[in-house]
Parts: sequence; structure tokens; C-alpha cells
Amino acid sequence: MKSWAVPAAIIVAVEYLVAFLIALKVGFHYRIPFAAYAITGASIASIGVAVFILIKLISYATKGEPTPGRALLFDLPKCAGFVVGTLLVSVQIGVLTWTKIMLPIATPFWADPLLANLDHAIFRIDPWRIAEALFGWAAPLVDTAYITWAPIKFATLIAVLVLPESRTKTRIMVAYFLIMASAALGQYLLSSAGPIFYARLGLGDRFAALPVEPWVATTTSYLWRDYLRAGGQIGGGVSAMPSLHVGIALWVALVVRAYLPRLALLGFAYFALILVGSILLGWHYAIDGLVAIAIVAVAWRVAATSGSGAFIRSGRAPEASLVAGTRAVR
Repeated sequence: MKSWAVPAAIIVAVEYLVAFLIALKVGFHYRIPFAAYAITGASIASIGVAVFILIKLISYATKGEPTPGRALLFDLPKCAGFVVGTLLVSVQIGVLTWTKIMLPIATPFWADPLLANLDHAIFRIDPWRIAEALFGWAAPLVDTAYITWAPIKFATLIAVLVLPESRTKTRIMVAYFLIMASAALGQYLLSSAGPIFYARLGLGDRFAALPVEPWVATTTSYLWRDYLRAGGQIGGGVSAMPSLHVGIALWVALVVRAYLPRLALLGFAYFALILVGSILLGWHYAIDGLVAIAIVAVAWRVAATSGSGAFIRSGRAPEASLVAGTRAVR
């Protein structure tokens, strides 16, 4: 089927294995909404297949296809990548929630002062103060824009999944699963909650002057309540390092560059907005975003080799760049 599906499935399987080993250590005294994620993924996959069938039937009728049933059976396998990808994305989000809920149990947040001090050493000031000086006037707008991250992420994934198979698509999908896995497991290296939770962790009022915008206030309350009861609610879990928001925003920008190069500037502008917003709103230390960028760079490079074997066997050398790969697809 798809050259990205096998490595993606292996990545997710490794995540679950590691999560299970962590769970053996900390116990299973929490609830994770795996069923909700699985049902959501299955629903999206079903709707996608239903839309595909409807479009095909309309196409057959327009073209006067004499045997629409046989034609549909021939075309249905084209949905396989979309279904498999949707389900893998869903179960990976489940393991991300699982690892986030176990994080403060397995390794209670300890790295926040270290990361805050590292930020200060790099920038000679707490970076959020720079962000506030430059963009504080736009904080309400940034707060609203920040919550578009999830819809844009999932819209990008769905768009990629319905596109024809290619080396570009393989690279994009494998990179996505690597980035998500790195966030799920990498958070254990420097267990931290982020500036917005600094005072709630009893670490002092260093970030007390952060602008607390409406969506930030609503979301932090939800996350903190879930954290206190180890609830494992949908979208729950607190962790700062590395910044998944920044990493996936950069991934989205790379996807836009790959398929719509004329809109690449718009994609990277959105990435910059999320990067600045993560600091300005107090969700992350600047170093969280810098590490996320490094993770994406490595994942992007590793993913470039994931689908090359089949093309080498067919006599086609892998592209030297993603843009070249996009041209080959088109």
C-alpha cells in the first residue's frame, strides 16, 4: 500500500510499548479517552470514504459508466491510505495523552527553573518580555489565532491523506509521526509545565506579569483541573518541552511549501505566529520552541529517506529536495 504506513505504524507501536513500560512503573490509576479518539478517527474515516463513494458515483453517472458497481470496487482501494492514516493519527493522539498524563507522576515537573534560566541566559532577559514589548498590543489577536492550531493541523492532515501517493506525501506523513512521537517521549527528558503554570507549581511569581488572555485563562483552568486529578480528559495533559505547537506549525509550513510553494510565505508566517504566541502567552519557554524546530529538522531529514527504496528499484533517484519532489509529483 503506502510507503509511509509501515514506518508510521512502527513509530506508533514503539510509543505504545514505551508508554506501557512507564505505566507499569507508575500504575494505571487514571483514565485515558482512547475510545473517544478511536471513535473520532473511525468516524472521520467513514465520512471520508462515504464522500469518496458519492463523488465516484456522481462521476460514473456523468460519464455514463456501464458497470458502476465494478468500477467502484476497483476504485475503493484508493481510500485505504486515508482510512489507515486517520486511524493511526487517532491512536497516536491517544498515546500522546497517555504519556502526558503519566509525565508528572513518573517524573514530577522539575525543569521549569532550569529552562527559565536558560532562556534568560540566551536572551539576557525573559523572552516573553521581548515578545510583549514587540507584540503585546496584539496579544488578544494572538490568543485567538493560537486556538486555530488544532483545526489547521487536522485540516492539513486530511488534505495530505487524500492526495495521491508520492515520495513527497511519504516524507510528510513519516515526518509528522516522528514529530509527534518525539514530543510524546521527549517530554520525559526535561519534565516541565511552562511559564503559565510556574506559580501554580509553587516556583514563585517570576511570570506573574504574563498577559492572561481569555483563551489562555479558559484552557489553563481546564488543563490544571485535569492535572490535579490525573484525569486524562480529551486534550488534557500538561507539558512544555518540547513545544508540540511550534513543531507541528513548522510541519504545516513545510507541507504548504511542498504542495503550494506560492503560499509558502503564508505557511511560515503562521509558524512564526505560533512560535511568538507560545512565548507571549506563556505556554512555552523560548527554548521549548527552539528544540521543537531542531526535532522537525531532524524528522524532516530522516523522513526523506523513508520512501526512497521503491523509487530506486524503479530506476528513479530520490530528489535532492522537497521542492524537486513536489515537481515530480505534479
